[in-house]
Amino acid sequence: MLAIQKRLSNIFYIILGLPSTAMGFALSIQIAVLSWILRTKYNLEIDQIGIVWAAGPIAGILGQPIIGLISDKAWFWGGRRKPFIIIGGILAALMIFALPNIDKISNFFGIASIMAVAITVALTLDLSINISFNPTRSIIADVTPDGQPRTKGYTWMQSISNLFGSGAYLMGALIGNYFLIYAGVIIVLVFSIGPLLFIEEPRVLADSAKDEELKSGGRIIQNVFRPRIFMAGYSNYVCLHVRFSGTETTCTARHVGGRPQYAARADDRMVILYPQCCRCNLAGIPARTDE
Repeated sequence: MLAIQKRLSNIFYIILGLPSTAMGFALSIQIAVLSWILRTKYNLEIDQIGIVWAAGPIAGILGQPIIGLISDKAWFWGGRRKPFIIIGGILAALMIFALPNIDKISNFFGIASIMAVAITVALTLDLSINISFNPTRSIIADVTPDGQPRTKGYTWMQSISNLFGSGAYLMGALIGNYFLIYAGVIIVLVFSIGPLLFIEEPRVLADSAKDEELKSGGRIIQNVFRPRIFMAGYSNYVCLHVRFSGTETTCTARHVGGRPQYAARADDRMVILYPQCCRCNLAGIPARTDE
């Protein structure tokens, strides 16, 4: 591990934010030039351009959760997040480079439909961004301790990413979209791969001990919102049970004007008031009634 990572210096935070900046820059290029180049260079109609754009979000819907699940458990090429950042960065750079060369790609592969190639390029670009976006953010949490250092890491990342994202639009407006495309290929490639040479990922995450507690909390919330809780009793409201670590929560019913009022209290740290609670014992909360 390099000294800058051990000290969590500002230089390290800047380096740590660059992979996410690369993906944000690639997304800015896509937004800035995709419709423009499809209309002006390839003469696609507006409705055809809409179909090309629709392909991207579909890739995101499928790609992000799948890559997230895989990267949490994977370890190869010396990291948990690094492989996906490298793969996504290379693919994104290639697809950005492909944007002004869709006609050449179509001719090379003997594909008559420009639209088919455009959809493939847009789909791959969006998928590559989605492959890397979550890992570029997750790696910040992986290599920084919880609390202020982690917050600082995300603050640096967001600041740098916003700066370069704004710069992408200005570059396209002031210098030209073709310059933006070819400069973007270099920026995305360098910012995706270069910083990883200075970042060492931990094999075992510091927060892994909290997983079971979080899973336990998730099961409690799922239990509260099971369909049967909405059908139980006579109420129009639901009492939400939030369980704190090492804290017992009790739901107390008080009859006010002939109608019960409920309050769930956890060592005075949180009070949740929902009138007419739906039989809290179904949500796993011990019920106590005071007449």
